[in-house]
Amino acid sequence: MREDLYEFYGYRVACTAPPEAEGVLGRLFGAPLRTGDVPRSSWTPQTVHLSVELTDTDREPVPPPYFPEHWDTSDVVVLDTGSSRAEITPAHWTVRVTLARSDLDNPVVWGRWLLEKAFLVLTLRSDRHYGLHAGALSVDGRAALVTADSGVGKSTFTAWGLFKGADFAGEDAMMRHIDDTEGRFWGYPRCAYLDPALIKSRPELADAPAAQVPARDKKRIEWPALYESRLRPAVRPRALLVLTREHETVRPLEVDAVLDLCRSDFAAGKDDPAVLEQVESDLRARLSDMTVLQFGLSTDLDTNFERLAALLHG
Repeated sequence: MREDLYEFYGYRVACTAPPEAEGVLGRLFGAPLRTGDVPRSSWTPQTVHLSVELTDTDREPVPPPYFPEHWDTSDVVVLDTGSSRAEITPAHWTVRVTLARSDLDNPVVWGRWLLEKAFLVLTLRSDRHYGLHAGALSVDGRAALVTADSGVGKSTFTAWGLFKGADFAGEDAMMRHIDDTEGRFWGYPRCAYLDPALIKSRPELADAPAAQVPARDKKRIEWPALYESRLRPAVRPRALLVLTREHETVRPLEVDAVLDLCRSDFAAGKDDPAVLEQVESDLRARLSDMTVLQFGLSTDLDTNFERLAALLHG
């Protein structure tokens, strides 16, 4: 099998897979990188070595635990859906996926449950990377990270920005590579997890691949070609917004308050106090260069986007 190179969450992904799995890789990563697609940079992105094998099974996939037991200490972390599985070796930056042929058309299995989670595990287990439960939008070249407690409406807020003309860099997880001196946060912009009613309300999404997430009132939707020119793998944010429904105003936040709010994100998997200290120091430095706000959501989605644009360009 030949090896192809992809980009995912800012990592380089050296991937080997059988021809039958090429459709999965295309939907997940997009087109392989060519030599001219790899820009010269002041830092060298970490390379993840991914291998995909196919197998036959008659078992139905089931949701795995959000994190398997001992994921933060095990030499090999296993994500198992009953039909397909991923074995992650953080120390070697390798991911081995055994994918059931019956799951080739199931993006929840190979996307949400296996590969998207595998890259989150690699990030959280690394000394030089960390993650935030956040999305990101860019309006006319000025970007904001957007975070919120689950259920507040972060996914809807960021998706609506894309619908209204913003660039979109992700709606669920943003990764920070500490050695990236340009201060970028890297997301996964090719899909989103949205309320089925929101998807149904957008005619341009009628033919977009969408799959129901079991036990969740969300669908995993892959953005159609209409939006491709506005999907961005990374942003250099000038603001961070903490969404809330407790009020409809915009209020400043202290950097320390945001660090406390995000601590369970960036501290996950960081058992070494020295590592946690350097991660917190990096995030503090990034936040110190941003406008940090609590953003009270209106019930009107257009109004929320207009307020975001005004904030970024005010």
